[in-house]
Amino acid sequence: MANQKGKDLLVGAIVGTVLGAVTALLFAPKSGRELRADIAEQYNNVSEKTQEIAGQLAEKSKEVAKSVSEHTVEWAGKTKDAALGIADQVKTWKNGKQENASAEASVAATTQEQEDK
Repeated sequence: MANQKGKDLLVGAIVGTVLGAVTALLFAPKSGRELRADIAEQYNNVSEKTQEIAGQLAEKSKEVAKSVSEHTVEWAGKTKDAALGIADQVKTWKNGKQENASAEASVAATTQEQEDK
């Protein structure tokens, strides 16, 4: 989404600059040779500016992608740790329940032995 906004901004800046430059050149009182030289100069300026903006946009996109990647790895690690913690708690609970059942069976057996004597 942010990448699309950046592209739209870049296209809008280019179109606006070109239209403004062409309009200014066409309405300026100059000879054909001077006008063509000015158009070529403005074209070069717009081209350089476009490349600069595109480079900045690419750099920002890389930074955002790197940041998202780092956060994703961090969140995945936290999720894994939480899942392992829950699994350990379930195992502990299950083992505790089995131990309680064994202890209850042992108490019942001991009680039964004492009653039989």
